[in-house]
Amino acid sequence: MADRKTLYRGLSHAAWGYFFLHFDFNLNNVSIFPRFVGFLLLLSAINKLSGERRDLALLRSLCILLSVTNGVDWLFSWWGGDPGGLFPPLNMVILVAGLYFHFQFLTDMAALAEQYQPEGDNLDQRLISRRTVYTVLSTAAYVILYLPDGRGRYEEVRAAAVTALAVILLIVALFIMKGLFDLRRCFREEAEDQPEV
Repeated sequence: MADRKTLYRGLSHAAWGYFFLHFDFNLNNVSIFPRFVGFLLLLSAINKLSGERRDLALLRSLCILLSVTNGVDWLFSWWGGDPGGLFPPLNMVILVAGLYFHFQFLTDMAALAEQYQPEGDNLDQRLISRRTVYTVLSTAAYVILYLPDGRGRYEEVRAAAVTALAVILLIVALFIMKGLFDLRRCFREEAEDQPEV
C-alpha cells in the first residue's frame, strides 16, 4: 500500500499528464508541450499509484508504448515528418490502444476516488461520467478523421465536426484534470505532514 504523500504526487503527475496530452503550442512544426511528456507523467503516476490500485500496473507497458510512439512523432516533427502515415494499420492499433489506456486509467482513478473521497462526495461518479464522454468523443473524432477524403460541402462539414469535437474534448480534458486535482486534495494534509524522503 502506498503512503499518502506518494499518492498525492502520483495524482499531481496524472493531472499534469493530461495537460501535456491536450494542450499543444507549436514553434514551427515542433510542439513545446510534447505528448510523450504527458505519457511519461502518466507512467510516473502509474508507478506511484499502483501500490494502491494494482490494476494500474497492467497499464505500464501500454503507457511505455504510447510514450515511445509519441516521442518518435515528436522527433520526426523536427524535420517536418509524420511517421504515422508510413504504416496506417499500426497507427490504428496505437489509436485503439490509447482509447483503452485512457478508459482503464480513468476507471482506476474513479475506484481510488470511491475509496478516499469524503463521505457524500460523488467524485468517483464524476470521473466515470467524464471518462465515458471522453471515450465516446475520442472515438467519434477518430472515426471522422479516418473517413475518406472528399470535396466541397462534405469536406467543410467534416472539418467543422472535427474542430467541434476537438474543442469539446479539450473542455472534457479540463474537467478530467479538475477531477484528478480534486482527488489529490484528499491526500493534501497527510502528504504535507510527512517528511521528505
